[in-house]
Amino acid sequence: MENCTIYSHYLEFDKVVQIVKSNLTNAFVEFNNNGLEKTLIATIKGGLFSKEKTLKINYRQRKNPSYKLEDIDCELSHNLAGMANFIQSLPAKNEDLRDKFLIKIKSTNCEMPFIAEPEITSEFKDVLQKIVAELDGFIFAQPGNLFNKSTAQYFTDKNLNLIIDTRGNCGITDLSVNIESKYYDQPEKEISNEQKERKVRSENYLLENKIKINKNLPCIPSSGEVKIRDIKEIIERAYSLLVIAVKGEGIEQEHLEKVVKDKEINGFSPKELSVYNTERLNDQERAYATWRYESLYVMLWALGKINDLKHPGEICDVPALVETIFKPTREEFVNSVSLRSNTEIIDELDKVYRMNWACVDAQISGQQVSGIEPGIIYERHYSLNWLTNYENQEWDDVQTDT
Repeated sequence: MENCTIYSHYLEFDKVVQIVKSNLTNAFVEFNNNGLEKTLIATIKGGLFSKEKTLKINYRQRKNPSYKLEDIDCELSHNLAGMANFIQSLPAKNEDLRDKFLIKIKSTNCEMPFIAEPEITSEFKDVLQKIVAELDGFIFAQPGNLFNKSTAQYFTDKNLNLIIDTRGNCGITDLSVNIESKYYDQPEKEISNEQKERKVRSENYLLENKIKINKNLPCIPSSGEVKIRDIKEIIERAYSLLVIAVKGEGIEQEHLEKVVKDKEINGFSPKELSVYNTERLNDQERAYATWRYESLYVMLWALGKINDLKHPGEICDVPALVETIFKPTREEFVNSVSLRSNTEIIDELDKVYRMNWACVDAQISGQQVSGIEPGIIYERHYSLNWLTNYENQEWDDVQTDT
């Protein structure tokens, strides 16, 4: 037996049936439709000198198809969430490609194990290629002779080129992510006035600051739909960010350990803990650490310790930031904070979401966005997505989809 698995955003199993029937004209095709789960079996009878060959394609789709992976409400969405977390953890040689692949995984709506007995013959492989190409899918395969793409488990694109393997190797430099417009376009009646007005305010801000606007970007959820993280969790996150940021500036470990003990800090993410325990940071680790000041800035703003998030044209006032959280005892700090309203936090998220699109668009075009710093925009988007529980992701796994 040989097998692999096809994943696709498109719910078009009828096309799979058509491809099988038109390409395996000598096969007996059986089809079983159980709603969200379907099965197709194509059997090619054996002859005097040949064995019987069977192709089985199992199909299942998400309970609530989408272009995002927000609700883990069925077995397939649970598996996709696990796949996304696994891909996120890989030491990718091309991080931009990995991030695009994560978006493609999250927009996946169906899964099709492709199982052949005794093997995936050339005629079965032709069917496989046509299905994945027609459905703009991707394939998960085991190491072996099927495509000869890797000696580890790996994923291929619709052209059977290596996207990434479990060692982080990448075989392509770009990946298309196509999404049906029906998933983007909420019915007009479902978009509240609050959402529409917020989008207009954000776009006016971008217009005033001469930042490119994408009118096709959707409204983000309303204040009533978003669940802000618990204030205790945000406080712990702020303290963790403080320690990692000052670690990036070369503060001695002995001093950091004293701070961690005095402030009772125990909320480091796995990646932060690795940085914290590293004796000497390399340039990449140091950059990762020092950029955390901008994330800390957002947390302190959300906790009411910063009056306003200033225009993202220059970095935050680091000494003032550190003093705000470091000078008081933990008890004093905890008693002084007050979480901002959902509306205030979502207003900032909507604005930075649209600015981040402008930064990504400029980067793709080899240009720059005048008046704003892309690094600051990224940190704000990252932090605000975490604050609003975007796709229920933990700190190390937060995505800044645009």
